Amino acid sequence: MGAEGGTKPPAVIIETVLVVRPIKVIGLLCGVIAVLLLMLSVAATAWLQADNTREGLWERCSYNRTNPNSLNCEMGLPREWISVCQALCLISLIVCIGAIVVTSIGLRTSNFTIKYKLYFTGLVIFFIAVAFELTSLVIFPIKFLDEITNRDEIHWSFGWAYIVGWAGAVSEFAAGLFLLLDRGAEEVLYRERVIQEENKNGVEAAEKNSIEDAV
Repeated sequence: MGAEGGTKPPAVIIETVLVVRPIKVIGLLCGVIAVLLLMLSVAATAWLQADNTREGLWERCSYNRTNPNSLNCEMGLPREWISVCQALCLISLIVCIGAIVVTSIGLRTSNFTIKYKLYFTGLVIFFIAVAFELTSLVIFPIKFLDEITNRDEIHWSFGWAYIVGWAGAVSEFAAGLFLLLDRGAEEVLYRERVIQEENKNGVEAAEKNSIEDAV
């Protein structure tokens, strides 16, 4: 340190700044949207629709003839392929929630090694969730068409809940794709702050900030 009235040597401070990239946040939001869509699809009773009947993964509902606005619902007939579709949809939902948790932890941590491993794990889990959901969505119409001749109703169509299931699968895929495209991008920055103090005629401080990507 210099004499009184002289100039003090500059002080250098290195700060670590965590910057969350928007594309990863978008991927996480796609995962959240996928969970909401899958929950709606699994719980709904409109995977199949006929003139007076609609059917989901769990229940079969018929419109009341005396009151067209009310439905009489009962558990669907036990069929192996329906049980498989139920299991696959639930597994996809649970796996997608796990991917959201892993990705959220990755966004919050500043440890490079852990961060990139979590991102990779998150995108792999999202793609696994897509595989389960797509398998269910493909099995369902194939097996339904095999048994349609045994049903009382002739004219059937796929309902909105089945379409929502496809939307959930697309959202899962988008979440994994966004993480894959932005997986190697840097997020932690080092900021160098140089502080120089002058004691002559009072105290003045000058700061110079420089930011560079971490390696």
